[in-house]
Amino acid sequence: MNANSPVLQVNDLTVKRGERVLCEALSFEAQANECWVIIGPNGAGKSTLLLTLAGLLPFERGNIAWQGAPLSSLNALKRARRRAFLASQQSDVFSAIVFDAVLAGRHPHLTTLQWESDIDVAAAETALARLKLEPLAPRDVRTLSAGERQRVALATLLAQAPSLYLLDEPASHLDPAQQIEALDTVLAHAHEHNAAVVMILHELHLATRYADHVILLDGEKRRAKTGNATELLTAQHLSALFGATMVTLEGGEFKSFVPDSASYLSPHTTPPCPPQIAAPDDAANQDRCE
Repeated sequence: MNANSPVLQVNDLTVKRGERVLCEALSFEAQANECWVIIGPNGAGKSTLLLTLAGLLPFERGNIAWQGAPLSSLNALKRARRRAFLASQQSDVFSAIVFDAVLAGRHPHLTTLQWESDIDVAAAETALARLKLEPLAPRDVRTLSAGERQRVALATLLAQAPSLYLLDEPASHLDPAQQIEALDTVLAHAHEHNAAVVMILHELHLATRYADHVILLDGEKRRAKTGNATELLTAQHLSALFGATMVTLEGGEFKSFVPDSASYLSPHTTPPCPPQIAAPDDAANQDRCE
């Protein structure tokens, strides 16, 4: 492990599923304390990309490294100690109480046949407390609501304390207040441990709130746009990404984007310009947008 290396380094990555190329020649680096957000329409390949970054799916070409170590050089245990992965859906086949589900996040740090120590128990208790889940600790996970189960899954990742968090729609099933509270907690915990976060979000108001950098993945042009969140989270870029005219909503400290109408275009159609981009006296621009 090289302490000076990016937490996640991706070079010239190409991801395919069947004959479809989801992204091509993707390169970026996620440093400690950075938050990267993957944004794109349904079916663009966001979850497939995240699974690939987690080492759970193969890729066509390129390189992925965690803290300077090539992914191919890390066995399953070393991977589990370095990265935490949140799937888009939680599925519980067997009964388990909430406390034990969160304590399971410590298992990558144990040796064979080793019982959890007081340190591991304290880590689970702290994770439950940070997400205000102490009253649910004795409950069976199968009796929880979808939102409660999502918060338990996030608490499990906090207990795991990795250097890289890979989160697929971490705000799903949560009400607006809980979305902010949960993501504030996860990002604060990541910063405390000098970790990086890469997450998929559909909620654009959360993307503008948390992202330092973004990956815009459309699944069609193959070449994902990557860069600073301030530069890429604009009505112009998002209109092209989603094939709909997006307008900016601003209020307070943060902003978001919503479709201007219910008329969605095909991915190959040039979207109309957002109102703030198309100037009335710009004849050439107006021709393109009509």
